[in-house]
Amino acid sequence: MLSNVSIKKFMESGDIVVDPWNGEMMGAARITLHLGENILMPEGNAVVDVLKGVLPDYTKIEITKEKPFLLKPGIFVIGETFEKIGISEKIGMLLDGRSTLARVGLTVTQTAMIVDTGQKPKTMTLEIKNDGPNTILLYPKMKFCRACFFLIEPAATTRYDVKGKYLAGDMHKPIFRKELKE
Repeated sequence: MLSNVSIKKFMESGDIVVDPWNGEMMGAARITLHLGENILMPEGNAVVDVLKGVLPDYTKIEITKEKPFLLKPGIFVIGETFEKIGISEKIGMLLDGRSTLARVGLTVTQTAMIVDTGQKPKTMTLEIKNDGPNTILLYPKMKFCRACFFLIEPAATTRYDVKGKYLAGDMHKPIFRKELKE
């Protein structure tokens, strides 16, 4: 795992990009990321067939400080980081929740905590679930998760953003179906 010294070095070389960046985000061996302004709420009652590409429809919900998202117990949603993150072929990244949020039952990544190497800057997808007994308010730009980086040796010979499933840099775009209207 890279220390803050190495993370800074790789940010200076462009192997790690965090936009926007604030020095207060840096920890000893990680950076803190914030929740973005969009939540995707899966619509229920679909029969999902991942093999055939049959996925549920999602409703896009924009959250604000005045109107946070109420994540009720047992509910799963998809979110995104506020920051755009880019990593070169020589850097790997893990996303992990914050202990403060974990203590109230919030999980930030269900199983997809490894971010593939070789990506142009884009928001990172977050699989969010409330496993606790209380409703949790989700605000945009709240401290939400941590990114830890590690060195890939030797550097990968392919990039995720060339071979990956979501090439446009906005991986939510293919699954947005409709905007929530109030």
